[in-house]
Amino acid sequence: MPETASTADPGGWDAALVSAFEILLGGRPAVDPAARYGVYHAPFEEFLFPNRWATPDAMMSGEPRQLPNPDGEYPFSPWTWRFDLSESLFHFDAELVAGTGPWGTGGHKGPRPFDDAFVTDLRAVASVDEDGHVLVPGAVLGPLLGRHGVDLTKEESKKLNCWLGVLLRVATDGTLTDAMRAATFTERGPEHLVSVNDMRHTPAVEETWEERLGAVGHAALRDHLRMLCVTENDARSEGGFYVGTDYWPGPDVLETVGCSLVAGWVFGESETSAAVVRLPDEPGAR
Repeated sequence: MPETASTADPGGWDAALVSAFEILLGGRPAVDPAARYGVYHAPFEEFLFPNRWATPDAMMSGEPRQLPNPDGEYPFSPWTWRFDLSESLFHFDAELVAGTGPWGTGGHKGPRPFDDAFVTDLRAVASVDEDGHVLVPGAVLGPLLGRHGVDLTKEESKKLNCWLGVLLRVATDGTLTDAMRAATFTERGPEHLVSVNDMRHTPAVEETWEERLGAVGHAALRDHLRMLCVTENDARSEGGFYVGTDYWPGPDVLETVGCSLVAGWVFGESETSAAVVRLPDEPGAR
């Protein structure tokens, strides 16, 4: 891709993205017509609840939506994404569900904000990983919340922070290209690229990625992706640390529901993350 590729030319922009994604992914992915891909964002769980979007109706809707921005504007803000809450995955800690450890009689967290009847119904429709953590999509959790009167918008849900988490599903079209567009914050087009000038200081790029991204011919895109491949230490304050497929960038519970990692990033001190995944095959897809 020549350095002079025009950002006003949709064909040139699309070609630049395809080329750059191949570099990030270590080559052109094998084509599988049945494959579907998605992006999950793990937000900072310490202050997740109460949250006014965590309602049964919102979880069941399936309508992609932007969520309220609790952090203000900054480069690579996940709150520019639209999320599908029905496909988002909520994960309950094993001790929270069981009412053991800090929960229940003698525990410093006190009683759970839901009863055994809710737990019974939850277990009947959820996936459970090897550690006993319970995972359920928003489309399934929403009706349970409504039926059992569990309200995640009220102040008492604050005690669930770090015990009930969510992997927010970014709204994409199911293709790997669209998933990578979202995960790299390039889905809004070339006019929304980030440069080092948008940073408070100049973060250091990982040496390996400094070299590899040199092959990206589109100058602004190259600099944008460099800010998503900074060192792990510098990503604690700005930019993103690219982990590829070395390890799950957030909770590894996605494996429990059949997802496989394609590319991942961590932000801050690993408080938040983004993962591009191959989704489980749909029944009858093969």
